[in-house]
Amino acid sequence: MKSMMDMNTFKKLTRAFSLIELVVVITVVAILAAMVVPKFATARSDSEIAATSEDLQAIANALAMYMAKHGSFPRDVNRMRVVNELTPYFKSDNPFAKPTPIGGVYDYEGPPNWNPAQISIRKNGSNIYTATEALRLDEYMDNGDLSTGRIREHGSRLAYYFDGQ
Repeated sequence: MKSMMDMNTFKKLTRAFSLIELVVVITVVAILAAMVVPKFATARSDSEIAATSEDLQAIANALAMYMAKHGSFPRDVNRMRVVNELTPYFKSDNPFAKPTPIGGVYDYEGPPNWNPAQISIRKNGSNIYTATEALRLDEYMDNGDLSTGRIREHGSRLAYYFDGQ
């Protein structure tokens, strides 16, 4: 009878994981997590850069269509203002009505205050883009140098000069 109880106890013990097995499993899961998590962070940043690029190109296309129809660019508006004259030229929502995916807000810089007309991304309170994001956007759309090309940094704003002049 005693040997039968010892056998049942032994069976119960052999069904459990040992401490070493648990440590090995936890270590493997931690290593996999350390490899996968940075990939997701990079993917999100990549999608924000691509979305900002798409918004800037949509604005540039709307401005080019407006220019073709009216012979001039719309007048300058203050930041965080929707350029209502351009709304009919967008396929979807007007990008000026939302914050930029990388942080900040879009600002149309047009005549008579700005020549050439340009689209700025301005920092706005706590909603700001980082220097790294600005450089990555420039590498994605332009030449990777924020002092030359179509995307330039001017103080606390990024300016996008488009080919609609």
